[in-house]
Parts: sequence; C-alpha cells; structure tokens
Amino acid sequence: MPSRGMLLRIAGAGAGAAMLTAALSGTAYAGEQSVAAGANFKIHRAGTSSCLDSNTGGDVYTLTCNGGRNQVWTNYAPGKFRNLATNACLAASRTAVFTTTCSSNTTDWTTSSTTNKYVKNVQTGLCLNNSGGSPEAVGVRICHAPTALWTMERV
Repeated sequence: MPSRGMLLRIAGAGAGAAMLTAALSGTAYAGEQSVAAGANFKIHRAGTSSCLDSNTGGDVYTLTCNGGRNQVWTNYAPGKFRNLATNACLAASRTAVFTTTCSSNTTDWTTSSTTNKYVKNVQTGLCLNNSGGSPEAVGVRICHAPTALWTMERV
C-alpha cells in the first residue's frame, strides 16, 4: 500500500504535468509561439514602413502602412491570421502566399518569440518573405533570412 508521502508526490507530478501541457498547447515548435489570440495586429516588415496587406482576390503584398482595414490582421484562433477587411486567412504553399478560407490547413502559422519575428507556415516550414517594398508581393523562403523578419504591433 503506497504511503501518504508517495501519494502526494504522485498527485504533485500529475498537477505539474497538467500545467506543463496547458502551457505548451498551441506551440508547434520549440522557441516559437503564437501571438495573442483574438487580438488585432498591424504586421510590417521589420525596419520598414511597409505593412502586410491583402485584397478580396486573395493577393498578399506589402504596402506603405496606411491604417486601413486591409492591413489589420486578427489572430482569431492560435496561429491563424484573418484579414479584418476580407475575413480570409493568411495561407501559404511552397511557392506562394495568399489568403483563403480559415479552415484550410495551409493557414496555420507560428511566430518566433523575438521582437522581430519569423512568421512560419506550419505546413510548409517556410517563412513569410519580403524586402519591404511598396507595393511588393509577399512570398515564402527558408527562415532566418533578414528579409523574413516581421514586427507585429497591436492596434
């Protein structure tokens, strides 16, 4: 029969495991995280005044930040960025960035935990990429390139 001390250690370990599981849920990769769910963000290429923008045709590009609804992205669920103007979610294939219905598995993203973030598509393993021009198409490439750094500002 287990002693009272052993039962307390087992209960404590179970509580610790539950807390760790809760803390890690939504994190796809070590060192990466999702930004606050339900918050609105302006996403701009780090070190530039070019914001992530989209239109109803599904195109994703950077444009000089102007405060418009097409430049506001809601992280309405962990790892999903929905454009406030179009209600479509940021998505990627291995060759393109676009917006589509939010139920697609191409719309899952993680971000690095630094101020200037790598925004990585879970399905492709590639990051948003853009040199910061206005207007300029947004693509994907391997992460850790200077042109793949983005800043997210709550609006």
